[in-house]
This record gives sequence, structure tokens and C-alpha cells, in this order.
Amino acid sequence: MRRSSKWTIKADLRWCKNCNIPLLSPKCDLCGEVGGRIHASPPLDVRPAFEKDLQKIRKSIAEEFDDWKLAYMLIPKRKVALLNKVTYIDQADEVIVDGWTIGHCFYDPLKNKWRFKPVAEGCARIINLERGYWAQLKTHKVKLWEKIPISNVLRGNIPPQEEKFTAIASRTGSAIGVAVREGDYLKVIKVWKPQKTHIIEVNSTIKDTIKGNRNHIAHLERRAIAFIKEVSKKIGKPVIVSFSGGKDSLATLLLTLEAIGETPIMFNDTGIEMPETVSYVKEVAEYYGLKLIEASAHNAFWNSFEVYGPPARDYRWCCKICKLIPIATIMKNHFPEGSLNLVGQRKYESLARSKSPQVWKNKWMPRIIGASPIIDWTALHVWLYLIWKNAKVNPLYYMGFDRIGCWLCPSCELAEFKLVEEIHPSLWLKWERKLSSWAKLKGFPEEWVKYGFWRWQRIPGDQMKLASKVGLKINLQEYRVHRAPAKIVKIKGFEPCAGSYTIEGILDTSIDIIKVKNIAPVIGEVKASTNLGAISIKSEIGELVISTTGRIAATSTDEISAEKLFSEALKVISRSMYCTLCGSCINICRAQAISLNNPPKVDFKKCNRCGRCQEACPASSYIGKLLADQFKWQVAKHD
Repeated sequence: MRRSSKWTIKADLRWCKNCNIPLLSPKCDLCGEVGGRIHASPPLDVRPAFEKDLQKIRKSIAEEFDDWKLAYMLIPKRKVALLNKVTYIDQADEVIVDGWTIGHCFYDPLKNKWRFKPVAEGCARIINLERGYWAQLKTHKVKLWEKIPISNVLRGNIPPQEEKFTAIASRTGSAIGVAVREGDYLKVIKVWKPQKTHIIEVNSTIKDTIKGNRNHIAHLERRAIAFIKEVSKKIGKPVIVSFSGGKDSLATLLLTLEAIGETPIMFNDTGIEMPETVSYVKEVAEYYGLKLIEASAHNAFWNSFEVYGPPARDYRWCCKICKLIPIATIMKNHFPEGSLNLVGQRKYESLARSKSPQVWKNKWMPRIIGASPIIDWTALHVWLYLIWKNAKVNPLYYMGFDRIGCWLCPSCELAEFKLVEEIHPSLWLKWERKLSSWAKLKGFPEEWVKYGFWRWQRIPGDQMKLASKVGLKINLQEYRVHRAPAKIVKIKGFEPCAGSYTIEGILDTSIDIIKVKNIAPVIGEVKASTNLGAISIKSEIGELVISTTGRIAATSTDEISAEKLFSEALKVISRSMYCTLCGSCINICRAQAISLNNPPKVDFKKCNRCGRCQEACPASSYIGKLLADQFKWQVAKHD
């Protein structure tokens, strides 16, 4: 997942210069010294670099600078290295050695490979070592985007190929920037004040890091255990641990076992989990002798794909269908009176989670109380705790993954997809074929699949730049229209008489008014005319007429109310025509007004028209919203 540059919090992590290890608290338990700050970007949710990570970084350095020896000099074997996610067009990490960021290891979508860009500390080390590509200039300063003739280089090693990074030194030998070669010039892409090296000539390991933080790790454990005991006593509901198979939920499980003993674990198999994760969850349950409550989406993702198309970061129908609904169903069956769900949620994971309280109520499952004993922990806290406990973690972490979840999640970067493809080629081939088939149906070129543009409805600026570089022109409005299985082809508004306003629109598909009739009571009283092939719906704010031909008419006292009524009609039509019998409406309806037959039906007498089922239904909230957005766009265009 990408990090936002708008972080307002930063973890208080330090670095011990004596022992050359990161610190969770100011004071080192090994030498007693107070640590200095770690030079990296907020929120500083750093993690240890494992062997697979180190191999990737060294390879990227060696290929960028044509120097394998440099790779091992920048990333020594006997030093602790940390990784810190940063914002980039794809996956990228700051690489931290000796408490300083030496460079960015990032995935280049155009070159389809990992690359390494040195920053101030890394450039200072390259220049000091006189290895790789570097250039000492005749001048003392350079400007951003300045093109320096190679003839102005006093000495160094200029890359023969274009676009390769080169460390720039001033006349006195201090690192002042980094450049790339462009013909007979070096184009400066980053500048800073003269930088010297901060090399610490002390070897260190993760075991040393544990020893240097042992008191604080033990303190963290005691505090989390006390929290679990207190919140479980206060809430007074059955306790379960939401276990995803990831490091955070494992830490939460271990803390819970220490606090209150044997506790059931709940795992949601979305149907698109990595095979290693599914196996690992069962191993954990068996190893600790715990009851495993498994919510399963089965083939819901693949079946729903035919209706919704590919999910996106701003079109997450998959989360409702594959996560929320199976979890809500299983929790309702096992804990009808509610429960306390202990979750491995951390505030440094995302901006949304940074604002989350430590205890919260679930919007979609009001009887479920969520709580996180590790809300204030960084990834480093979690990893040091797990290593301290000698816990067996998901093997995917040692294969190069830094997060555990659905393997085709639109929140993933292309680098993660590449890793999935390497480990499970058959899984990725299945998904690639699905995407390609859908893209062909919608008229998208192969670049839409290759470069992962399917991951957005509203494609952000950096991705639009990437699209431009690969020759792909994207009309954002037309692109969004293609997400829905239907579209509005015509819209108009008029005043048929004084005191009322009517909006008419036409969908490019026929409407099954019998299905719509069964769901329409959520809006108001329904009357059907099979002879006319239409139904009318009378609500508190006006009247709707929906016909089999795809025509929709909404009449109300004013234009705004008519537009609102028209949007509600689109949601009901979407819910009726694209229902996958997921059960979200049953789970959320407190009036028990819905029967989930085929097709489902709403009882007008029982329904209180609260709208909760409309919001919970994936078809209504995603396809209906897409159509409603099209409608608003058409209205604005018409005006």
C-alpha cells in the first residue's frame, strides 16, 4: 500500500550509535546511552529488512551502478537494515542503515524491475568509496533540473547508459545531489546541502536489537495485556481474536493468550487469499489448540466479477462481498448477542487508522465491539515482539511480502503482483485472463491490464502520467461509465405543471419490473401494471414510474427532490437486477422485512424505509452509485 505524504504523526523511534541498533524507547538496554533520531520520513512505520528484501536491494544497487561490491558495501551483511514505505508511483521503501536513509529501493513499472536511487547519505557514501557512478564537479553548487556538461566533471565514473543515477559531489568532495545521464549532460534531479557520511563501524543483528529493547518490549506486553483484561471485563461480551494470518493479528493473538487464556480465532477466507495464508491460519489454530471460526466467501468474488467488473481502490465492492458480509453472517450465527473482537489494527498503517480510537463500534455490525491492544505500535514494535516470543510467522513475509491479504487486491502495487506471479503463476494467469477478457469487452487496450490502471475509477495524477508515457489516453468520465454494467443514455428535466418537476432518463438496458417491484417498497408504496409494462412508486417526496423499456421518471415538488428520487430509483434498479443473494440486506435489516428468495422481496408493511439495506447492498452502493454519478454528470451537462 502507498503511504500518504500528509502524515501528521511520526513514531518516536531512535537509533543507538554505540550498538548500531534501532530503539523503541530513548534509552538503549545494552549500553545505557540515549539514542539519536532515525533519519527517515513520517510516519516511520519501519520494519526489519529480511534476507529476501536484502537480496532485492543489493541486486537493485548492483544493476543500477554496475557494481556488486558496492551493493555489499552500502548494505553490509552484519548490520541491521530497516525499510520504511514512502509514496511513489509504485512500491518504494527508504532503506535505512546506521540510522540514516541511504536511498530508495523502488519498483519501476516502465522498466519492470526494482531500482535504487541514492539520497544524500547514500551519495556521500558512494563518493567516499569512489565506487559505482559518481561525479566530482568543478563547482560548489548545483540547481535542481540543471544540466551539467560532462566536460565540467573533474573526476569520477560517468554511466555509459542514460537514466542511470549518479552521485554528485562539489569541488571539495561533499555530496550535493543526484543526477541522471542525458546525452552529454548530467541532469540534476535532487539537491541538498553538502552531506558527509555517518557510517557507524559497529556490527549488529536483530538479536542485538531485541537485547537493546528488552525492557521496553516487556513493558509494551504488560500494557497491552492490562488493556485486554480491562476492556474484556468492561464490555462483558464473548472475546474472539480476528486473525488474518498477518503479523499484527498474530501479535494480538499472543497478547490475548497471555491476558485471558484460550480464545477462539476468527478467520475470513475471502476466496482470494494466498494458499500459504490459508494453511498458516489452520496451523496456528492447531498449534495453540484454539477453536477456529471460519467465515468464507467461497466463490463470491469470481461470481460477482461478472456483475461488477474488476474492483478498484475507489470501487471496493469486493470488501463488502468477500469480507463484510461473510463476517457479519458468521458473527450473527455464532454471537447473536454480540462480541468483543480483538483486532491487530495500528495507527501507523494509514491516515484513516491514525484517527481511529482504540475501542470502537462496527457500523455494519452494531453488536460487535472492536478493540486493538497494539494501536500505538509500529511495524518494528510488532516484529521485535514476535521475534522476542520466537513466534512462527506467515512464511509469505520471508518470500518478500510486507503485507498479508487478498493477492489481487487493487490496493496492491505492481511489484506485489509480480511477486504473486512468481510464486503462484497459475493464480495470476487466471486473474490476468479475467482482466484481459473484461478489458476487451469494454474496449480497453492491453496497457490497461499490464500497468494496473484497472485499480482505479478516478485514476490519480501520477498514474495518468504513467499512462501518458505508455501512450494510453484515458477519458476519466468515459472510463468510469464503463465500470457499470448499464449506463444512462438520455436524461431530461421539465415542469409538467405548476408546483411539480419531473426528471426522465433512459437506461441502455431493459428493466425487470417484477424484480424491481419486490425491492421498491424500500422507497414507498408500489403499484404495478403488467399491461403497460411499468410500475409506480409513491414515496414521501414524490412519485416514480419505471418501465420495462428502461425509462425512469421521477416527479416531485422541486428539482432537487426529483433528482434525489431519481437517484434512489437507480439504486433500487441496480439492487434488483444485479442481486447476487449475498445476504447483506438480511444482516442489516432490524425490522426483518426482507426475505432472501430468488428474487429477494421486501415486505412493505414491515419495512420502515430506514435505507440501511440500500447502503449495505453492494449492488445498490456501488453500481447504483455509479449510475447516480452518471445521472449527475448528465444533468450538469444538460444544464
